[in-house]
Amino acid sequence: MDEIDSSAELLDATGRWRARDVSYWTGRWDRLSRLVPAFTIEPFKVHPDAPANPHIKTVVRQPLAVTEQPIPVGTVSNSYQLAQHHEVVKRCFEGLRLVGVDPSSAKCEVGLTPLGEWMNFRAYFPDSHNYTPLDGKPLGLRLECFNSVDGSSRLVILLGWLRLVCLNGLVILETKATLRDVHDEHLNLDAIPDMVVAGMNAVGEDLRRIKGWEAAEVTSASLKEWANGKLSEKWGKKAACRAFHICVNGRDVEIVDPFAKGEATEKPVKSTIDVPGAARPAKTLYYVSQALSWVATQRSNTEERVEWQGAIPELIVSLRAGAAARSAT
Repeated sequence: MDEIDSSAELLDATGRWRARDVSYWTGRWDRLSRLVPAFTIEPFKVHPDAPANPHIKTVVRQPLAVTEQPIPVGTVSNSYQLAQHHEVVKRCFEGLRLVGVDPSSAKCEVGLTPLGEWMNFRAYFPDSHNYTPLDGKPLGLRLECFNSVDGSSRLVILLGWLRLVCLNGLVILETKATLRDVHDEHLNLDAIPDMVVAGMNAVGEDLRRIKGWEAAEVTSASLKEWANGKLSEKWGKKAACRAFHICVNGRDVEIVDPFAKGEATEKPVKSTIDVPGAARPAKTLYYVSQALSWVATQRSNTEERVEWQGAIPELIVSLRAGAAARSAT
């Protein structure tokens, strides 16, 4: 993208969406918005004087700079409803105002594909909304949305917790305010502000769940059984192996021989890096949730990342149930 504003800082963080690279910038929205293109819906035809295809239309990216030209980014049906990135963010800001947050002062991030047809927008709540667990490492609240203009992905809005020491993301069910709508004539962006409010109203229940995790102890035996069972079934043995070793010694690992037989906890590994804020070992469900969050947040595919983060509460429930069953026998 040409003429990127110097006050919009390019982050080291990257991602992938539908085999396309995603780059992230941070700053205030009034600066970041200049990086986000607008799009139009136009007839699908080979040249201006040719007949248009009656069944589909094309989505066209409009220039951000004088050196650019309009570029088609996809084809859509006649019933397709375009949700401009700017309009989605505007509705998110309306929701923030309803819960007492001034969007003009919010730290924001935006992730974009090279042509900008897919966007991941994030807005961080003020520190007054943070929760500090017993380990003293705060969790920050973040509004996040995903939008594509080419009809290939649904619009998703959610609230989630971010562990500030390591930037782990954790999406807990109560604050997962989502608008998983397809882009058709029924798409209603006006619902977004109310969904932000609904998510904020559920924060108290979210925190009660986190406090419950902090108080619930877990044994090494139940952790091993769970990693080789439910976690391996859900995320695969490689991810289960990583999460297990993070819980045991606070370090991420790589499997030395990917073809080695055996359970996830038996795979031959080598240590890679210390996981910031990890307990050594993880003795409560909360610390296990953070090990899971680290593994989930490392997913390069952005859609998988959110899906895995959202699966963490379910996995913690399965660990708790397995530990209870084990102690009862």
